[in-house]
Amino acid sequence: MSLSAAELQALKIFAATIKNCQRMQPKFAAGTAQASLLTNRIRALRVITALVGQNEARFDAATLAAAVAPIDSIIHKTTTARAKYAPGTAMYRRLTPMITAMTLGQQALRAQLAAE
Repeated sequence: MSLSAAELQALKIFAATIKNCQRMQPKFAAGTAQASLLTNRIRALRVITALVGQNEARFDAATLAAAVAPIDSIIHKTTTARAKYAPGTAMYRRLTPMITAMTLGQQALRAQLAAE
């Protein structure tokens, strides 16, 4: 089964976001809220990467459920940030693909949860 252009773009955005989160991890002490947030975010992004990429990876219901909140958080934060900018501005255009990708991942995640 081949991937659509939107799914390929989403996978690129997921990979870039994972890379950015991993780069930030050393800046926070282990056990802090920020470190936990990044760890949970990376884990959730890996789950939706596998789901959108249609990998054969299997996740239990607890792993899928744990991935919902970080993805919802990313969507909320980027949507809130984008609302501060006028359509057509550089920041608006930068945030829109992220929202689209995360929404696609969120849909795949919720579909997988419903199938469990």
